[in-house]
Amino acid sequence: MTRPGPSGWSDFESSEIAPGASLHIRQESRRKTSRLRVSWIHNMGPDAAQNCLVPSCLLRGSRSFPSLREISRRSEELWGLGIGGSIDRAGQLQIVSINAEFAEDSRLPGGEGVLSDAVDFIREVILQPHLVEGCFDEDTVSSEVSQHRRSIEGRFDDKRSWAMQRCIEETCHDEPWRFHEYGTIESLDQATAESVTADWKKSIGSAPMHVHFSSEARSDSITEILLPLFDGHDQQTATLADRFPRKGAGEVRELEEHFHGQQANLVISFRTSTGHGDPLQESMMIACGVIGGFPHSRLFTQVREKQSLCYSVNALFDGSSGMMLVNAGIDGDTAIQTRESILEQIDVVKRGEFSADEFQMTLDAWDSRLRMTQDSPASLAEFDLVSRLIGRDPTIDGLRERVSRVTREGVIEAANRLETDLIYLLSPEDDQREDLQ
Repeated sequence: MTRPGPSGWSDFESSEIAPGASLHIRQESRRKTSRLRVSWIHNMGPDAAQNCLVPSCLLRGSRSFPSLREISRRSEELWGLGIGGSIDRAGQLQIVSINAEFAEDSRLPGGEGVLSDAVDFIREVILQPHLVEGCFDEDTVSSEVSQHRRSIEGRFDDKRSWAMQRCIEETCHDEPWRFHEYGTIESLDQATAESVTADWKKSIGSAPMHVHFSSEARSDSITEILLPLFDGHDQQTATLADRFPRKGAGEVRELEEHFHGQQANLVISFRTSTGHGDPLQESMMIACGVIGGFPHSRLFTQVREKQSLCYSVNALFDGSSGMMLVNAGIDGDTAIQTRESILEQIDVVKRGEFSADEFQMTLDAWDSRLRMTQDSPASLAEFDLVSRLIGRDPTIDGLRERVSRVTREGVIEAANRLETDLIYLLSPEDDQREDLQ
C-alpha cells in the first residue's frame, strides 16, 4: 500500500503565553491572505446559549467604532478585512471564537501594510467593546438573543439533524455529549445585558484561550504583534472538566417521537468503546467509512440504492464520545425493514465480508478528506484546536499516516466493538404503521 509522504505544509508552532493561554502560528506562502482565530474554551452545559451571544455582541461595536456600521467601515479601510464569530464544539467542550481574514502585507501595493492595524482593530473589538454604563447595550443584547433564538429554532426545521440530536440526548441523558453547542431556548431566555457582559468578562479573563494565526510572515517576527490579544487574560485560568469516561451500551432501547411533516428519520446509536488514543481509533474510522461514511459505502449502495429503503443514509463516528450514529431519511412504513437492513450491513462488516475495493476506496476517501483539510487555513486551525482539546495528535500528516496503516483485520476487530444502544425514530404525527417491535 502506498504511504502518504510529508505534505509540505507546516504544522502550527505553539507556545504558552501564560497559564491557559496559547499562541499557535503557522507559516505558509501559498495564499494572499492571513487568517486569525481567537478562541475561548468553556465546559459544555445547559447555559451554553449565553456564551454564544458574546462574539455577536462584540461585533456590534467597539470603543472607537461604536456601531455595526462603523465596524464595517473600519473593516473596509483595512483592505476589506473580514471578521465574524463562530461557535463550535470539541467533545464535551464549547469553543467560542472571533475569526478574521485580511490581506498579506506583501500583496498590498506601494509597500503598504495592514497586519499591525488589523491586529489592533481585532484587539479593540475583543477587549474594548462599546458598553453603556459598563454593560452591553440592552437593545444589542435583545437583538442578538432574537437572532440566536432563530438559530436554535432552525435546528428544529432540519429534521435530520434534529433527529440525530434527540437520539444523542436520549442515548447520553447523563453525559456531556447530550448538550448542543448552541444551548437551549430556556437558557437563552435568561440572558440580560448584565449577564452577557459578565460572560464576556469571564471569557476574556479566565477561560482557556487559544490564538491561531496563518501567514507567510515568520513566527519570530509575528509573535510580538499578536501578544496584545492576550492582554485581558488573567493568570488564574478557569478549570475545564475532566474528560468524561466513555460508556458501553446497556440493554437496547427503542424510542419513537412525532412531528408535523412528511419524511421520517431513523437514527441508531452504537457504543464503540473506542476513542482518541485507542490503538483501534483509526480502524474504527475506516470501519465507519466502509459501513456508511461515503457514497461508495455499504449503507448507500445496499440499503439506499439496491433496496431503495431510504432517501438518504450515512454513518458518523465521534471519537470523543466513543459513539457511532447511523441516520436514514425514510418513509415511516419502511422503518422496520430499514433498521434490519442497516444492522445486516454492519454484521457483514463484522464478519469481514466487504470487498478489497470497498476497503481501499475508504482509505483513499479518508486521505482525500484530510488533504482537503490541509488546503484550508480555517480548517487547519479548527483541526489543530480541536485535536489539542480532545487529546488527539494535532498533525494531519500523522493522522494520514496512521489511517494508511489500517488493515482489514483492524477494521473487522473495530467493527466487532459496535454495540447497539438506542433505536430512535422521528416520524410524522399522522403516520400509521406497526410498532417498531
